[in-house]
Amino acid sequence: MPAYLPRQMLLPNGAPSPKGELRFGACVWFYKQENGKIQLLAQKRAKTVHNGGFYDASAGGHVDLGEDVLTAALRETKEELGVTLSPDELEFLCAYRVADKIVYFYLSDRTGKNDVFSLDPEEVESVKWVALEDLETFRKTKIKPNFRGDKFQFDLLKESLEAHCS
Repeated sequence: MPAYLPRQMLLPNGAPSPKGELRFGACVWFYKQENGKIQLLAQKRAKTVHNGGFYDASAGGHVDLGEDVLTAALRETKEELGVTLSPDELEFLCAYRVADKIVYFYLSDRTGKNDVFSLDPEEVESVKWVALEDLETFRKTKIKPNFRGDKFQFDLLKESLEAHCS
């Protein structure tokens, strides 16, 4: 995983992708264990933004020009949830390509952290803890439409959390 993405590899948000050019994104899933169950934090996107009214990862967004992916994950978490994380609170899960974007996924164990969320109302309507056992139904009905068919991400997420928490 590259620690730093060169400026020429990144496109400004909203810019059309010339053939062969890629955008990069960072995505963070908070999880916790409570009463023997694993839960994931999903954010409901504000109705005024892309995919508004649907659920998404705990936090995430575009990697800015000259920014590394880990810094983008930390920044998006602070901007959207109001939670300041240190780099050692994120664990890299995977990266994969979705259309013209490569998205890097991270996990953050929030068990016992008692985070207080300060949501950015321009981007996030609400957050909800979802039991891992309910993830498949949640994915099919509540997650933003372009992720609903992304069974790979959710299977990997579920398998990784089950391994982490056993």
